[in-house]
Amino acid sequence: MGVNAIINVNDVNFYYGNFKALTDIKMDFKKNLVTALIGPSGCGKSTLLRLLNRMNDLIDGTKVEGEILFAGQNIYAPDVDPVEIRKKIGMVFQKPNPFPKTIYNNISYGPKLMWNLSKSDIDDLVEQSLKQAVLWDEVKDILNKSAMNLSGGQQQRLCIARALAMKPDVLLMDEPTSALDPISTAKIEELIDDLKKNYTIIIVTHNMQQAARISDETAFFYIGKLIEYNKTGKIFTKPDVQHTEDYITGRFG
Repeated sequence: MGVNAIINVNDVNFYYGNFKALTDIKMDFKKNLVTALIGPSGCGKSTLLRLLNRMNDLIDGTKVEGEILFAGQNIYAPDVDPVEIRKKIGMVFQKPNPFPKTIYNNISYGPKLMWNLSKSDIDDLVEQSLKQAVLWDEVKDILNKSAMNLSGGQQQRLCIARALAMKPDVLLMDEPTSALDPISTAKIEELIDDLKKNYTIIIVTHNMQQAARISDETAFFYIGKLIEYNKTGKIFTKPDVQHTEDYITGRFG
């Protein structure tokens, strides 16, 4: 187990039916860092992201080989409850997906199901989560209005706040800014930089500049294989593998 690693992926193969989507993936994700997963479409990066909190369990005919350890425990062990894993390893998707409820209820819904909290505890949690997602000042006077009225960028920050309300250790983000305008994207990137003080963040992005700007480590995938994984500065200035350099410089994509 690597130093400071919060998640270890050991010799993982993954299949959709007969199609092998990931081959022999070995990597450690370090605590309180932002790790970017990059590579062309269909290379397996989103598949790997969803494996880390068992989202692929929801797809029929999938199979995982190898092990994924979170805080030393194999999350695919038979006695592990995927719901508990998803509480600790939260997920933010490509398109903002707020519940068709009020802003307040978007944040409070999960915690109410999970914990026996008083109204004032829930109020505090809603406020704290929205502040962490740098959304509180924009919505504090409209908490009882529908989340569907928010802009795309606000909705995405609301989804981040909703994930944070569950008190996760890790936040997975699957292209969280690809549906957003440049200003909203910059806000989310600033937010990610701030959140890594308290969370481990793993982000899938198609945007090379974004990976270079916000991540500490970068992993390049190609056709279901991990080609190279290193500090972001090294990957973007002096990668060890020619294939990585070709992808980053846009020779293929």
